[in-house]
Amino acid sequence: MPMVDMRVDGAAHNQMLSFMDGNAGYNQIMVAEEDIHKTTFMCPGHIGAFEYMVMPFGLRNAGATYQRPMNSVFHDMIGHSLEVYIDDVVIKSPEEGYYVSNLRKAFLRMRQHKLKMNPKKCVFRVQAENFLGFLVRHRGIEIDKNKAKSIIEVLPPQNKKELHSLL
Repeated sequence: MPMVDMRVDGAAHNQMLSFMDGNAGYNQIMVAEEDIHKTTFMCPGHIGAFEYMVMPFGLRNAGATYQRPMNSVFHDMIGHSLEVYIDDVVIKSPEEGYYVSNLRKAFLRMRQHKLKMNPKKCVFRVQAENFLGFLVRHRGIEIDKNKAKSIIEVLPPQNKKELHSLL
């Protein structure tokens, strides 16, 4: 798995950014036929037993399993025109002149590998957006204000148990 800070740092300091999110990302990965039986689960009563044909969310190594094909699909673009962390994809361009060609190359690659993105979670041609819990912008990285607000507003612990809970 790539380190979050490397992907966030890689997305920052670019003039043009697009952010995309995989549409039911894990369900785009087929379970190997010889492993389907390992996903069997039973429903109560007489409903029966079921097996997953696609990777369900929640399996122990699901994130790493999803990341491997994403690294393979975008191997020559990662770190240059694109950053990807599991199902979060950032198309980046240091200047406007490269933006359209970077976006086109990423879309072509997604089409070739039948990757689907969630249009409701995509934003294009922006200079700042939240990515993996950080506000990524052309000037650098900032903490997400909403996350910082919840930390700032937390009441100070009154005893040892509350302190442990806070930490």
